[in-house]
Amino acid sequence: MRRLVAAAIGLLAVAACGGDGTASAPIVDRIDQAIEAVEAYYGAPQQYFEISATIDEVSFIVAVDEATSAEQGRFSSEGEFTAPQPVGPANGATFGAEAIGFDPDRIFAQIRVELGDPVIVDFAIQGTNAGTVLYDATVASDAGGVLLVLLGPQGQILGAQAQ
Repeated sequence: MRRLVAAAIGLLAVAACGGDGTASAPIVDRIDQAIEAVEAYYGAPQQYFEISATIDEVSFIVAVDEATSAEQGRFSSEGEFTAPQPVGPANGATFGAEAIGFDPDRIFAQIRVELGDPVIVDFAIQGTNAGTVLYDATVASDAGGVLLVLLGPQGQILGAQAQ
């Protein structure tokens, strides 16, 4: 569902920006601040189902009740923290902040080299069953295409799938 919403947002962003370089990338440099705010709120390190960033905010889905439920909150580009709210039962792979190791200065570099001037709609970090993380970005072109791009921690493109 998140991917469908991201694709729709991406198409709107492409229409608004035309892929002319005026769009900004997701605020991946604010993910550490968002994690600090979340962990201060809970008073301890947390396990996450997902952390994602758009141009405007970092969203986080925290695993609660031994990862049987989830709470979701936000951290805006202006530094405003929205406390997590229950979203209901959940399951799946989780990860801790210590598993995150991407370079925010390089994460989109290869996408830009390979795709020219795409609109990068969002960036997501998700857990794996091995306790590691996966990174992906939703990318829209001015021609109307949308790709989900799997990334390595230094921005290497590991795979892509049309959306």
